[in-house]
Amino acid sequence: MKNTKDAKVRDVTVNDVIKRYDGDTTNGSDSSLESEVKKYKSLYDASNQDVDSSFEIHAVYGTTDYEMFSFIKGNRGINESQVNAIVNNIVNDTDLLRYKPIMVNRNMGVLDGQHRLLAAQKAGVTIWWNPAPDDINLLTIANLNNGNKWSPKNFVSLYAASNKKAYILFRKFYSDYKLSTSTALLLFGRQTMRSLREGTLHANDLLMYEEFAEALTDVRKYVYFAKFNRFADAFTRIYTHPEYDHKRMLTKLKQRKDAIIRMATVEDHMRMLEEIYNHKLSSDKKVRFF
Repeated sequence: MKNTKDAKVRDVTVNDVIKRYDGDTTNGSDSSLESEVKKYKSLYDASNQDVDSSFEIHAVYGTTDYEMFSFIKGNRGINESQVNAIVNNIVNDTDLLRYKPIMVNRNMGVLDGQHRLLAAQKAGVTIWWNPAPDDINLLTIANLNNGNKWSPKNFVSLYAASNKKAYILFRKFYSDYKLSTSTALLLFGRQTMRSLREGTLHANDLLMYEEFAEALTDVRKYVYFAKFNRFADAFTRIYTHPEYDHKRMLTKLKQRKDAIIRMATVEDHMRMLEEIYNHKLSSDKKVRFF
């Protein structure tokens, strides 16, 4: 399609391509990529002649056979508004897809560029693609895009799709209790974002994690910011104190709603909770939490 300005955007939706998910999180051994590359080998060889040895050439291929590609289970979900934004650029004479080809594995599964592929299909233009080496996989792409495109939940989905039990449990945990990933990590054994991204998350004491989450849910009846990370951190430190009484805390929170204020630090939240917990009690019944 040479004149993309007059192009008619095709009625292609996300649901139309979901059926192309191949469920493969590895590179596999299908030879479809090799056969496709052979079509262009002679052109590549020709372009590689008489070139300064200081330059390196990497072949990029183009096609309008969109069905030759599939989507890999565990990759990020598709955002239709993002697809439509790319389509809008294409039909307004800014088709830059050739300058940022998608990356595929040997099974023609899309490692990087799902939105670009779907946008090309909707606009009816060529999609440009690169074959990735066998040692490139979704995790490689995730780390390459770390801090830019992959959110913590994207990493959770990636590892859960690879059947890592801890990630399957963690995803259900933050979903069931409606927690942010940072707060969920705190309750899930005080694990770090780094461990989540690196695939080393563990689930050593799920019953304890759920106990923390249930207790925090109780507190949320009186503390609207209970599931914010700093408060949750302060509360779990107090909750594990050997002299802590959860029923007493709930009673005191109900009585002292006026004293519940969102603080700047974990320590300030602990001081606030300690003051509320000990309100109007004799010195022998007061508990110091830190």
